[in-house]
Amino acid sequence: MTSINISFHTKDSKLAHWLANQLSETGHKVILESLLDLSTPNTIKHFAEKAPCFIVLISPDSASSKITMQQVTHARQINQQVFPILARPTDPLPWYINDLPIEDFTTDPESALKHLLKRLPPTPNHKTPQDMTLGNARDAYLQRATLKSQHTIDSYRRAIELFLEFLEDRSTKHNLPIQQHNAVTTDTIPLNTLSQKDAPIFLHFAQWLVSPSSGKQRDKRPYKSTTVELRLAGVQNWFQFMDDHGWLPADFPLAKAKRIVRDELRGQPNHNKPPEPPEHIEEVIYYYDALALPDTLQKPDVDPERVRRWELKRLRNRALLHTLAETGGRISEILSLNLDEFPPRYLNKNEVLRVEVTGKGGHTYYLRFFDSLPAIRAYILARGADLKAPQKGNIPLFVSHAPSYDGNRTSRVVAWRIVQQAAKALGLRSITPHDFRHWRATQLINAGHALDVVQEYLGHRSVETTRAYYAHTDPLRVDDAARNTRLPNPEDI
Repeated sequence: MTSINISFHTKDSKLAHWLANQLSETGHKVILESLLDLSTPNTIKHFAEKAPCFIVLISPDSASSKITMQQVTHARQINQQVFPILARPTDPLPWYINDLPIEDFTTDPESALKHLLKRLPPTPNHKTPQDMTLGNARDAYLQRATLKSQHTIDSYRRAIELFLEFLEDRSTKHNLPIQQHNAVTTDTIPLNTLSQKDAPIFLHFAQWLVSPSSGKQRDKRPYKSTTVELRLAGVQNWFQFMDDHGWLPADFPLAKAKRIVRDELRGQPNHNKPPEPPEHIEEVIYYYDALALPDTLQKPDVDPERVRRWELKRLRNRALLHTLAETGGRISEILSLNLDEFPPRYLNKNEVLRVEVTGKGGHTYYLRFFDSLPAIRAYILARGADLKAPQKGNIPLFVSHAPSYDGNRTSRVVAWRIVQQAAKALGLRSITPHDFRHWRATQLINAGHALDVVQEYLGHRSVETTRAYYAHTDPLRVDDAARNTRLPNPEDI
């Protein structure tokens, strides 16, 4: 078991304890110490020697602390591995970590954690995706720090217990391949046993829940529809957790498995029907392009600074919507973009700009920019050089222009409001940032691009995910294939 020290200021204790819980799940022994507990050189030295790894949470409060400086310098003197984590925007960064890679937890802690875990020394009892079992995954899931309510934990535990009982029941008419796996108990079944043929697994589970009881003491079937929905949701959340951690095999189509049971429960047996993008979503893309300055800001006595900030917000919102629509990226990926990824020499080229991002499960892929580059260029030029950055060398592309948060990275809540405001002004129903991902995928499919191209564009780990969501085919197009792809002429044989 690898031991890790975590040092933090009391104002960052929430992140420190969350991080400690996450690291404990992966088999690390975590030692937490706030700066208040480390007041003398002896205590600092004793703390440093407790573990070979040292994580320090950097924030304006800890960066200005002499204790933090002494901790880091002593840790480096004794060859301890030091991992600085940005807990809150800090400018300037302290000199004693300038040459160390920094993990930014201010925008997307989940993605930053996955990157951190790859850098930390492995633990002897840490399970790799190849040797994870259903039982290992269950235990890791139920120990999550985000499952704060005991009632929630009990509910999810019961859902998983029922799911494992379902897998063990060989009396059902149609056993899935995973049910035929030879294992002492179902919780010892390796996750890599799941395959493409197990796609109906959630549907079979739901059907099993409403089947007649076997007569055994603990078998309470058939369950009410509300209970079925609750248990099904619990199991699907568990599978999503496994997928986010990269534990599910690429051959298992999680998106398709969810769609199969959802369509069946809704009475829509078309398993390949894609999510429909909201109507008139194209109008939302360009809402901020021609948005006029409000009357309240056109009065002669209005502070020019207010007008400047309004225009910066408009240009930011315009660039954000163009980016959402063109890249099809997830909002967390787009908000993680930094200014240095858009150098001026590329903004003026008539070429596609590719920017690498980390998607779900730590999977990296490229967002592609072309039509959105003029809007991004206009926004960057309007910001100028006087806008303060939260940290050196890592200036966010999309930032806040409110005086109290000037230069801080735009949050997911604000991004959601930007989209909602445009939809509401146009009289449309609620539209979310993720709807643009579905819209872009549908647009690419309808334009005739191959599934592997769309898969790469969206950053799906498996083409089966793309196929499950979007690979619907117009029957008339299939008819055209029959007409246009003829049998060979007998005379040519």
